[in-house]
Amino acid sequence: MDIAIIPAYNPDENLLKLVYQLGEQGIEYIIVVNDGSEKQTLNIFEQLEVYAIVLTHGVNRGKGAAIKTALKYIENTLSDIRGIVLLDADGQHRPEDALRLLKEVHRIGSGLVLGVRHFTGQIPLRSLFGNTMTKYVFRAVSGKWVSDTQTGLRAFSKDMVPMLLNINGERYEYEMNVLLACTKNNILITEVPIATIYHDAGNSCSHFRTVRDSVRIYGNLLAFSGTSFLSFLLDYILFFLLVRLFMIYYTSNSALIAGNIGARIISGAFNYYLNSTFIFRRRENRLKSIISYIMLACAILFLNTVILYCLYDYLGMNKAVAKLITELLLFIMSFTVQKFIIFNKGVKRGGRII
Repeated sequence: MDIAIIPAYNPDENLLKLVYQLGEQGIEYIIVVNDGSEKQTLNIFEQLEVYAIVLTHGVNRGKGAAIKTALKYIENTLSDIRGIVLLDADGQHRPEDALRLLKEVHRIGSGLVLGVRHFTGQIPLRSLFGNTMTKYVFRAVSGKWVSDTQTGLRAFSKDMVPMLLNINGERYEYEMNVLLACTKNNILITEVPIATIYHDAGNSCSHFRTVRDSVRIYGNLLAFSGTSFLSFLLDYILFFLLVRLFMIYYTSNSALIAGNIGARIISGAFNYYLNSTFIFRRRENRLKSIISYIMLACAILFLNTVILYCLYDYLGMNKAVAKLITELLLFIMSFTVQKFIIFNKGVKRGGRII
C-alpha cells in the first residue's frame, strides 16, 4: 500500500480539496500533520479526520519536524506500506503527479524520486531566484546536478525511513539535507517532470521565510565560507609579510614560493581548528582527521603554488590578483573534501546516519 504525507501550517481550503482528490486517486493512507497551526484553521483539520490520519504539533516546529513525525508514525504503526509520497498543503502539487512519482518508486524499487518543475512563463521572482541559486549551490557542494532542489513533491520506498529520520534539520533545511545525504550515500535520485503551479505572482501561499530559511538551507556552506574567509585573510596578510621577509635572502620567485608555503601552513592550522570545532563538529578521532586534513592541505598547497606561480610568472599577473584568483579556484574543492571525506560522520548498516 502507498501513503501520502502532507505537512500543514495554517492551511486553507486547498488542503481539503487535495486530500479528497488523493483519496479519489486511490491513495490508501493519507497523513496530515498539523504543525502548530493557529486556532482559526483548526476546523479544516477537524474536517480532514474523516479522510486522513491527523497528527498534531502543539507549536510550530517546522516542515522537517512535521515530516519526521509522520515517518515515525509510519515506522511504528503501519507495517504494510510500500511507497511514500510527500506533498505540500498549498495546492501546488497535483494528485496525478503524486501517483506518477509513486509509480516510479515501484518501478525502480529504491531511491528518491523528485517531482521537478520547469520554471518557464509567469514564475514568482523569489521562487525563480531561490531555485536557481539553490541548485547551483547544491551542485558546487555535492558535485551532483539536481534540476529542482526545492521541490516539495518527493517519493521513496519505506526502507528509506530509518535514514530519513536520522537526517538533521527541523525546517526547510531538512529537504536540502536529504538531498545531500542521498548524494553522499550514493542513493539514486530520479527526476519526474511535474506541473508548475503558483496561485499568484508573489507565491503568497508559501510559508518560506526568504532570509531566515535561506540561511538555514545554506547554513553549512555560509559558515564554512566564513571560516575560509578568516583563514584567507590570515593567509593573505602573512603571505605579503613573509614574502617581504624572504626577499632579504632569496630571489623574487623563490621568496614568492616560500612566503606562500609559510602562510599556508599557519593559516591551514587555523582553518582546521575552526572547521573541526565549529563547522563540522568532528572532535572525536582527531588524529585521523588531522592526517586527512594535512594530506588535503598538501594537495591544495601544491595546486595553490603551481597556479599562483603560473599566473604570476607566465601570465604576468599582479601577485595580489593572482593570489585572489587562486584562492577562489580552490575554495569549493576544499569544502567538498572536508565535508564529505575528512569530517564525514559516516553511515551504519541500514542507512542510519551517525
